[in-house]
Amino acid sequence: MEKLHRIPFLRLLIPLVAGIICQYYLDVNKLCIILLFLGLGIISFSYFVPVHKQYNLRWMFGCGAFLLLFSLGCLSTIIRQNESAFNFPGIHQNYEAVVIDIPQDKPNSIAYKVELKNTNKKIVCYFPKDYNSDTALSPGDRFIFFSEIEPFKSLNNPDGFDYSRYMYNKGYAGYTFIRDGNWESLDRTSSGFLIQGIKLRQEILDFYHSLDLTPDEYALLSAITLGYKDALSDDVKESFRATGTAHILAVSGMHIGIIYLVILSLFGFIPRYSRWYRLKPLLSILMLWLYVFIIGFPPSAVRASWMLTAFCIALLINKKTYSLNILFATAFLMLIWNPFNLFDLGFQLSFSAVLSMLILLPVVNKRIKVKNKFTRYFYNLLLVSLSAQIGTFPLTLYYFGTFPTYFFITNLLIIPLIALIIYLMPFIIIASLAGTFIPSLYPYLIYLPVECYKIIVTVILHIIRFFESLPFAQLQNLTISSGSILLIWIALAGIIWFVIRKKPKPLIVALSSILLIIGINLYTRIGQKDSLIVYNKPQNTYIRYFAGYKKQEIENPPKNELLHLNGVSYLILRDDKWKTKTSANKFNVDYLHLCANNGVSLYSLHEKFNIKKIVLDSSLSNRNLKRFVSECEKLRIPYYDVKENGALRIFFY
Repeated sequence: MEKLHRIPFLRLLIPLVAGIICQYYLDVNKLCIILLFLGLGIISFSYFVPVHKQYNLRWMFGCGAFLLLFSLGCLSTIIRQNESAFNFPGIHQNYEAVVIDIPQDKPNSIAYKVELKNTNKKIVCYFPKDYNSDTALSPGDRFIFFSEIEPFKSLNNPDGFDYSRYMYNKGYAGYTFIRDGNWESLDRTSSGFLIQGIKLRQEILDFYHSLDLTPDEYALLSAITLGYKDALSDDVKESFRATGTAHILAVSGMHIGIIYLVILSLFGFIPRYSRWYRLKPLLSILMLWLYVFIIGFPPSAVRASWMLTAFCIALLINKKTYSLNILFATAFLMLIWNPFNLFDLGFQLSFSAVLSMLILLPVVNKRIKVKNKFTRYFYNLLLVSLSAQIGTFPLTLYYFGTFPTYFFITNLLIIPLIALIIYLMPFIIIASLAGTFIPSLYPYLIYLPVECYKIIVTVILHIIRFFESLPFAQLQNLTISSGSILLIWIALAGIIWFVIRKKPKPLIVALSSILLIIGINLYTRIGQKDSLIVYNKPQNTYIRYFAGYKKQEIENPPKNELLHLNGVSYLILRDDKWKTKTSANKFNVDYLHLCANNGVSLYSLHEKFNIKKIVLDSSLSNRNLKRFVSECEKLRIPYYDVKENGALRIFFY
């Protein structure tokens, strides 16, 4: 209880989070207004309670504050929901927009994140790659376009990535494809505060391009120093994910800590006993926030910067701080500003990792002392990595269904190398600045730091790919339910508490949680009915069939296939070889699956098959899909469009 009094922001955070979750999932906008005035009324009434009754009625202020913060969570969520809501007319019309981020190069298009004038809604505009590059847009540029804005669509596959929900949480209301000739650049440009940060980031990326780096070297430098991950290839991302080092590709607390130390060293010329010495941490914090501003305020960097700011201010005013309270205060402020941060994976992973470290590290360090400096460095590195992994373990299983087996080794090897890259950056910057004054010396000044960087990146990639290639490098298909996340945390906490305190109660709680997890998993598997799933994978056919504990997969079948599943006939049709088959009676088909660039006519099929339902695969071309839909409606045959409606799941009883 004594420690709970030291973290008052936890008590403030709980009702705020409760309000955000209730509004996000239940839409309680009318109720929150009532609770807001009720909370204000209770707080006001608590000030007029007679002195002799104040102790017995001390709960009133807390109850009113709870309702007030709950309502505040609801109201802030409503504001963000209105910003992300799709309410466009569904017709082509003119819009004026400003580019608010660095353009993203897609396989067949260029994506611009823009904000619409007057509505203040954010959308994504896709331009064809062959549009006039001489009029390419940059952050801050304004333009008008004529197009129809559409809502984001997800593939709606079981356990798949919900893209529409992801963009909604990021604050984007829709997207549009703009044809060449349907837009025009305006002379006016935006000079807003955030736009200036994006422009600075773009200039730094252009500078990185000038360093003659390979694509992987450029991508890693952009990710490690700016949190810019658009240049990373899928192979590199997967390699880091498989080895448990994906966190280094985002600017996290580790990066912020190292950068803060680098900034402090830049102000090393200020003497310790000088009257200006107290300005050193303040100037460092200002420089740090300038850096966070340039990289776009990612949640993990904002969290670390707020905590460092609080520690520095406390140091300057000689006041003791409690790390957990600062962590919860940071979460409180970030959620007040943007409640959708709660559903951001980076926010969740960052706070769970730091919370785990703040709880575990002091306890372990109190019991285990390492005297040797060299050994202590690697011991602390291992301890930090392990405690962070414990905190993020349930979330990793829930979102990715995988677990990196060799994470403790790869982090021990990779983190010092990442620190070296960050320490190298001032030398690259100084060499670049010197080169602007003495251009003839620039190639010689920049050569050494850039070559050192290239060597470090080569070593990092070799380490990552080596561990990725090892047997059992990544445990897969470990999917868990959302309810199991809390149970795993309770089990881990119970085991750790038992190891530390040697008391049986935490172990009983941990074992009970593990039994519950096993029970939930067994119940889910036993209750799982035989089923067939047709996945929504653009330009591909992918079918998965579950029968008991067995699983069968069909991917891009080379020929027609007929499946008999629990008395249900399922015909996959890719070509017209069925035309040569003759029969006196029509062939009964429960489900007819049309896939690939199928030029078959349903009128011809209807003459030979009694079809109960047609499945239109996502691999069909738009032309064939429209034709099949039209023919199904004319023949009055029920159909399911996978591309439009998402994955189809058929249960067999």
